[in-house]
Amino acid sequence: MKLQTIFSGAHFTDGAKQAKFQPPWWLHIILFVLVFSVAQTPQAIVIYAVIFVKIVMDKSIEGTEEITRAFGEMTLNPTGEVLIAQLLSTLLPAAIVIIYCRFVERRSLNSMGFVKKGCVVKYLIGLVTGFAMFTATLLLSYAFGAVKYVGTDLNNGVMFALMCVGWLIQGAEEEIICRGYFMSSLSNKLPLWAAVLISSLFFSLMHLMNAGFNLIVLVNLTLTGIMFAVLAIRFDSLFVCCAAHSVWNLVQGNFYGLPVSGMDAGGSVFRFELAENMDLWTGGVFGLEGSLSETIVMVIVIAAIIFIPKKNKNAEISA
Repeated sequence: MKLQTIFSGAHFTDGAKQAKFQPPWWLHIILFVLVFSVAQTPQAIVIYAVIFVKIVMDKSIEGTEEITRAFGEMTLNPTGEVLIAQLLSTLLPAAIVIIYCRFVERRSLNSMGFVKKGCVVKYLIGLVTGFAMFTATLLLSYAFGAVKYVGTDLNNGVMFALMCVGWLIQGAEEEIICRGYFMSSLSNKLPLWAAVLISSLFFSLMHLMNAGFNLIVLVNLTLTGIMFAVLAIRFDSLFVCCAAHSVWNLVQGNFYGLPVSGMDAGGSVFRFELAENMDLWTGGVFGLEGSLSETIVMVIVIAAIIFIPKKNKNAEISA
């Protein structure tokens, strides 16, 4: 009997082995933290500038205490223009990471998963996959009475359009950093499955400061990271997981009106509400990404991506 695996055979990550700069795997982790921290700096400057302008223009905010309170609230719970600025400005850290890979590690864009062959089709597959996965998560919680439909809430078309663009950029940015850069760099010195696990754990920890983060969220976001990673490996492309990640966030926030990793995304096509005292199935403040529903969906999807046979003779191993 033959069992196929996505971890054998050729992958875009193999291109990272041609990098001129290849430190030990543990140093890659330290460098990831440093590069990620530096990459966030210009984004933070943009966000703080937008918050400053909003506070200055709001005549109802007066006095040091009020200004401090408003600044802290907008930073921890970004909404409206601040959230849009936060999403759009993720272009900056993504660009810095790409520059790092090209000119410090000195490797190709292909090695980050920017493979041109079939990129449009794979991006579309990612969009459908992301939509289907979150909808399945929502329906599972709905079946347990943890979610209820309350109507529509789309009253600002321009804001909705900007949020769509913002999520497309933000989802791609996290995939470029975690899968295109970190996972592929780690795979130089570690087995690919280990690179997937480590990069997925760090992906989860990137959300540590989000409202409602807890142990279940840590597990679920690690599973979500693994899912995006094996999706990229399965299709040998970063485009597929960029699309899946982007639409995953867009759908939960601005299609179903639910919290996105603890943040309120504003107006949505539909509006669902999470039931009280059912945190196991709602995820509490963090949203459905912190629910048991997501755990179940992610485990099923990961298993399907890894074990559903793939037509590739090089990917066969003896069971």
